[in-house]
This record gives sequence, C-alpha cells and structure tokens, in this order.
Amino acid sequence: MRKFITNRVKLISRMDRDIGVLIDNCLGFLYSIDLGHEMRKETARIESALYDMVYLGRTPAGCEFKENLFRTRIVPLMKVLAPSGYYFGIDPDNNGLLGYWRQPDVDGDDSQSIPVESRPSG
Repeated sequence: MRKFITNRVKLISRMDRDIGVLIDNCLGFLYSIDLGHEMRKETARIESALYDMVYLGRTPAGCEFKENLFRTRIVPLMKVLAPSGYYFGIDPDNNGLLGYWRQPDVDGDDSQSIPVESRPSG
C-alpha cells in the first residue's frame, strides 16, 4: 500500500458532520487507497449493509444502525490501516477532526508499532 500520510497527518472528516457523512468520508478514503483483498471484501460488506438498511431512512433506528456500523466495523478497519507511529481517531489539538495523527509519545522514531484494538469482522 502506498503511503497516504502527508504533512504528518491525514484528515478524513470533520466531526460536526452527520453520521452518514462520516461514513461516506471514511469509505471514500478506503476506496482511494490500495487495500488488500480481505479489507476490500470487508469494505464491500459494509457498503452492502448500508444498501440493505436504506428502508430505515432517517429514522432513529436508521441512525442507530449507522452509528453501530461506524463504531463496530468502520473504525476498527480504519485503525488497522494506521501506519507505524500514527493512530486513527480524533485530533488531539482539535476535537472536531477525524483522521490519522502522530502518536504523541513518538519523537521522530517511526519504528514503533501501534497496537490494534480490534480487527474487522469477517
């Protein structure tokens, strides 16, 4: 996979967006990079789940479905992609941004690995 971090960060989305916009921004990023076979399959399963829930629309059940999908399937996938010395999450300096940020305890050494909290389902 080619490097996607430029200028020491990779902004994915603003946090003040609707959950659907956050999902779209994350999926857009995933489609823009060269993913391995298993991650491409998981991204397709996520996309399929979104199509299957279309009948829920903008109801509370639809929002709950999307929030759960984002939290349990998209965020773990995004975390797995974090390069050494970076993490996926909320910007520590601006709580309104979601992306890849340098680990605060890393001072120029990119040899540290990032623990993966969870792997995508599959």
